[in-house]
Amino acid sequence: MNKDYCSAFVNKIINDFDHILLLPHDDNRLNSLLAASFIAKIGDKQGVVIKGNSAKEIIKLYSLYAFTDKLIIGSFDLPYGRKLRNLLDSGIATEETLINNVILRGLS
Repeated sequence: MNKDYCSAFVNKIINDFDHILLLPHDDNRLNSLLAASFIAKIGDKQGVVIKGNSAKEIIKLYSLYAFTDKLIIGSFDLPYGRKLRNLLDSGIATEETLINNVILRGLS
């Protein structure tokens, strides 16, 4: 993504939306679960879902500087160092619990 375009894109979404869900992975099933829960939880507020490489690039930038509190990273593994997948793989938590009570916790 071009640096100037990325900056303009990020500024626009920050100004235009109350909540931004980033889905950096290609797991369609997990992305569908996250997006459906996100839409249900934001109610009448303005939200946007950004997927794929655009989401990954925004996460890279956000890892360096937390430029907004509107951003939600829909991943068990990103940003690097996040270990939610360990809770899932060990059976300590379910996908639904991690999605609703960890990833999207600030929306309720």
